[in-house]
Amino acid sequence: MYKVDKSVKSEARATNFLDVGIHEDVELVGVEYKVSPEGNNEFIVFHFEKDGKKLSHTEWKPRDVDPEKLENKQANQIKRIKHIVTKYISEDVFVFEAADFKGFCDSTINLLGTNYVGKKVRLKVVYSFNNYTSLPNYVPFIEKMDTPVEKTKLEILSIDKMTKTQADVEKPQSNPFNPTNGTKSGDKDPSDLPF
Repeated sequence: MYKVDKSVKSEARATNFLDVGIHEDVELVGVEYKVSPEGNNEFIVFHFEKDGKKLSHTEWKPRDVDPEKLENKQANQIKRIKHIVTKYISEDVFVFEAADFKGFCDSTINLLGTNYVGKKVRLKVVYSFNNYTSLPNYVPFIEKMDTPVEKTKLEILSIDKMTKTQADVEKPQSNPFNPTNGTKSGDKDPSDLPF
């Protein structure tokens, strides 16, 4: 059943997202471990917010058939997550070992606890390869607000994607073997006749 009445807000935005750039006074409002609906992908997601605008940063369980590449992906992910978490708790506290990705996420969430509540940070937001606002894949992208602006390490770099890209649009090309102007393939064009 479809019901349309005045309660349907067709002009209002359902959610607002943080735009690209460097934002001050951003709050971490939650962290959670999840499994995709199909059950084959695990991830941890950090939810940031400023003035009602939101940004979710998702870290998926790394995968690769090459053990060396997998180890590199895991090391980079640990670095990014540590970069976030240590803005709220001491680096000395964020020390542990986990047997798997779920254990890593659970330990991260437990150690972080609610230490992020009320603490504001400066955050660098860029577009991902698929045009969603996100945090960069490299550090630094977050810092405490007590870092003076003149000493900030956050800056927009030439490699940062700050504008959305459009997919290449294939231009239609005419087929030279299709008849044109009502002629059959192989016939001369009637406009070329000498009379």
